[in-house]
Amino acid sequence: MEEKNMLHKLLKLWFRQKSGEGLEAKLGYRFKDPELLAHALVHRSYLSGRDLPYESNNERLEFLGDSVLNMLTTEFLYKMYPDDPEGDLSKRKSAIVSGHACAQSSKEWSLSEYVKLGKAEAKMGGRGKESILADAYEAVLGAVYLDGGLEEVRAILNRFHFPRVKEIIVAEDFVNFKSELLEYTQGGALRVSPEYEIVGEEGPEHQKEFTAEVRVNGKVYGRGVGPNKKKAEQEAARVALAALKAEDAERAKNAPEVAEPEKPVKPKRYFRP
Repeated sequence: MEEKNMLHKLLKLWFRQKSGEGLEAKLGYRFKDPELLAHALVHRSYLSGRDLPYESNNERLEFLGDSVLNMLTTEFLYKMYPDDPEGDLSKRKSAIVSGHACAQSSKEWSLSEYVKLGKAEAKMGGRGKESILADAYEAVLGAVYLDGGLEEVRAILNRFHFPRVKEIIVAEDFVNFKSELLEYTQGGALRVSPEYEIVGEEGPEHQKEFTAEVRVNGKVYGRGVGPNKKKAEQEAARVALAALKAEDAERAKNAPEVAEPEKPVKPKRYFRP
């Protein structure tokens, strides 16, 4: 218990003197309990090898912040798109609360400068990892919720996250090209499923680059590169979908016109008066 209290005191002292006031100014919110924000910035790697309380990292706050972000995003979309069906709202929500979107919003706070990482994680480029930044972003939202309530979180999202909604939902990440390609190939004359293969992997461990290919009926229609396998396959699917649509359009353009069959002429009927 004494060690736990000492950790809390050190976190509070470090935060207020070195980082807290600068980050609070960027957030536009001053914490009544700065220890909450300090905890939101402690990645689990920072505690690795130290005999410290597990609850001192930011994972519990990230869990809470994730739920708050989801709820407020759902409310925001419900009001912003009153005529959209549930399916479209769900797609928009998935894009807005995605790790990529949260990591991008975190850059407005320069959050990477404040996150506490272990030495090994920092050397491996941890400050640039979207997953770490996204988790810290949600943890900060969770800390604001505990310290100031739902309205304070809503105010922060209205300033930093929701203004980017249109930018986020029109980005290619919003479109699931793998699903669209599957629907296209199974709904047409082909009625087959695309096959994906990772054909290349380059770069250091913290900055990998993957290359994926997608085949339809044994033919390679798309090739994509991305920072992970999922994004590489998405890019390959996007290229393949465009290629298949162009191929089908060309085929339809060159197809001979089929004359409509002549309609049989009905015999005239004569009626005597």
